[in-house]
This record gives sequence, C-alpha cells and structure tokens, in this order.
Amino acid sequence: MNNKVLFGVLTILFNSYGVPCFMQGQVKTGVLRIVLAIVTFGVIGIINLVKGIILGIKILKMSDAEFEEAKKEYITDGIPA
Repeated sequence: MNNKVLFGVLTILFNSYGVPCFMQGQVKTGVLRIVLAIVTFGVIGIINLVKGIILGIKILKMSDAEFEEAKKEYITDGIPA
C-alpha cells in the first residue's frame, strides 16, 4: 500500500470484492465482504461499490502527508462490510 493513486483506483474499482482490505492485511474483512455479497445476492456488493467510489475519491483527494497519516490506521475503518 505504498502508492496512493493505485490504492485509490483499486478502492474505486474493487471495493465490493474486498481488495482494499486484502491490501491492508485485513483478510477476514475482505473474505467477509465477498461472502456477504454472495449471501445477499449482491445487495451488500452494490452498497460496498458505492462506498468504494466515495472512499476512493477521498483517498485520491488526500495529500501525501494525509495519506501517510491515514495509513497508520486502516483506511476502511468505519466502513462496515
């Protein structure tokens, strides 16, 4: 997770698949997102897609210093699966 632009774009495109969680080392959360998307027939996946677009845009708008500060905590904290 060294590149802010890569992380932001992957968050926009693949948040519903849990890719940002896997990139941050949160394997349980990533697997939970995939399982919930399957169990709910994609409803949770669509919700996470919208949240991923919002979060990805926020990440891309961050300065490098803000991004480095946010990396100390998990960026997806506060966004439930």
